[in-house]
Amino acid sequence: MQVQEFILRVKRAESPLFARLKWLAKGALTFKLPIPRALDWIFLSISYLRALRFEIDERIFVALFRFPLLRAHCSHVGKRLQMEVVPSFHGPIKVYLGDDVRLSGRLAFSGARIFPDPEVRIGDRTFIGHGSRFSVAKSITVGNDVLIASDCWILDYSGHPLHPELRLAGRQVDPEDVRPVRIEDKVWLGSGAIVLPGVTIGEGAVIGAATVVTKDVPRGGICVGNPGRLLSRNVFVSNSRSRDQE
Repeated sequence: MQVQEFILRVKRAESPLFARLKWLAKGALTFKLPIPRALDWIFLSISYLRALRFEIDERIFVALFRFPLLRAHCSHVGKRLQMEVVPSFHGPIKVYLGDDVRLSGRLAFSGARIFPDPEVRIGDRTFIGHGSRFSVAKSITVGNDVLIASDCWILDYSGHPLHPELRLAGRQVDPEDVRPVRIEDKVWLGSGAIVLPGVTIGEGAVIGAATVVTKDVPRGGICVGNPGRLLSRNVFVSNSRSRDQE
């Protein structure tokens, strides 16, 4: 009898013997020591100590290795940077990070070989969430106090030519198809948002989760959907109504 067949017969309890084996297996899987609830604080303390030890180890590793490695990849790193994992860097790219920037989780910066020295500039006090990507052939600029949630993608070129023969030949897009992206101060990009080439997002605008931004968003605009569309209200009107209700 093969092992998989034996396990299947036990799960089905095909005979009193297999039923007994199933009962024993279930008992082994659900066995718990009869520890009184009065001792819960001990296990909570152990858990907190383990978390504290992990956090201390992470901070030391960031200070002694990850931050110097990130700084070596970047053209400029501002003061008081917060980071967890070194982003991945692909191709020729210059990255400028402002003061008090926070990089959460793993990020990716990739540069295309279309223009010399493609660059990404991140302003002061900007947060970038885990899984976000920057694909740049010329220029992506992110302002101050910008909140970029997880898994966002910002790109100033399409990555491949439209014509299939050019793609098969491994050709890059034409320089005229590269259009810089600008995200102004205090913008909020929801999780999974995609900002396409040539887009400018105005100050204080909000981009909904999973929105594909294909056109400029005015100051304070709220853009949602795929393709992104502007709502009739904006963030400033919404804030005014909230204050009036209070």
